Amino acid sequence: MTHVWVARDRGLFKKHGVDMQFILMPRNPLAIAALLAGEIDAAIIGPGHLVNAGLSGAELAGIANFNQKLDFRLNTRPDIKKPEDLRGKRIAVSGPGSTSHLVSMLALQGLNLDPVQAKIAFLTIPGTEMNRRLALESGSVDATTLRGAMGEVYANKGYTLLYNLKSAGVTLPQNMMVTTRRTAATKPQVIEGYLKAMIEAIAMINDPANKELVSRLLASNLRLTNPADIEESYQAVITNYERAPHTSVEGMKRLQKLLIQLNPKIAEVRVETLIDNSFMNRLESSGFIQSLYKKN
Repeated sequence: MTHVWVARDRGLFKKHGVDMQFILMPRNPLAIAALLAGEIDAAIIGPGHLVNAGLSGAELAGIANFNQKLDFRLNTRPDIKKPEDLRGKRIAVSGPGSTSHLVSMLALQGLNLDPVQAKIAFLTIPGTEMNRRLALESGSVDATTLRGAMGEVYANKGYTLLYNLKSAGVTLPQNMMVTTRRTAATKPQVIEGYLKAMIEAIAMINDPANKELVSRLLASNLRLTNPADIEESYQAVITNYERAPHTSVEGMKRLQKLLIQLNPKIAEVRVETLIDNSFMNRLESSGFIQSLYKKN
């Protein structure tokens, strides 16, 4: 969400003609319901929720996919030292089919653990990653996946880093901007404005001249006070975003294969119908994205 924090802080939404109201919803399904009800114009959700919505015939479209690299760590309570120690334990996720859920499944695959055979439970902790971090700290769960440097921060605090997905080199669609087909057709300038603001924010994040700004926003939003933790978070963020955040059909099909393990009916979804790259294609062909990096 760093790109949203930067765009909001720097007034980029207003710059691109959007009077943006930022609403933090505790669960992705609530954001989808608000989209379908016409209460909001766009949302950033885990793409697994887009696929699940597609199964019910919801007229939603993925406009941009901001992250592909899986820069996550599976952190556990300090007393869990090896994969076998996870048997019979609880892993916190933000919801079924969420990015945190899928990343946890991939981590278990990497550890050669079958969650069913190992009797590992996925416990839903609604809200942001911070809620899962607090659940891990309180001992109400045994493990969770943390994004980027936050996993390293918790490892330094003594929470075992059991699996590093970044080192494994796995990619998967994450953090997708989604809207309804109706909104895309009737308010294209609004959707383009949102997209321009966030893509410009990504360019600002990648510009070393903005390190102080990005670090300040990371510290305030992630509640970091240790300078070393802030630096680790900054280094993780600047390598994590796609400069041109197109949505890949191949990536979505890879995601679909994971979701089928949770719900075999997901196989019925034609994921290519859930993608609308027309906005991204226009911004790229117009030279907008390239212009943001002309200094680099």
